[in-house]
Amino acid sequence: MAKKHRVRARSRRAVEAARRASAPRVTTYEREPARTAVARPQRYGSRSGTSRAVGAPSAALERAASWERGYVVKDFRRIAIVIVIALALLVASGVVLNFFER
Repeated sequence: MAKKHRVRARSRRAVEAARRASAPRVTTYEREPARTAVARPQRYGSRSGTSRAVGAPSAALERAASWERGYVVKDFRRIAIVIVIALALLVASGVVLNFFER
């Protein structure tokens, strides 16, 4: 016999809350009038120019950007450590080879 999933019934929202949720949103910024743009072929769907974001970024976006910056910094640190070790090995091998050639 199949297991019955017991889920609580969702409570209905009050009429006022439903009206508030479905009310049209008012924008707090003024938009520029639409311009007629010259059709230019886009390369691989990339855009150039300024970003389309308007206003302050959300907290979730800030957290994601902060995490991404931390990851990139750690990645560059790892790359720098590998380069320093490779250069040190190169110098050490040069010194050892010069010592044995004498």
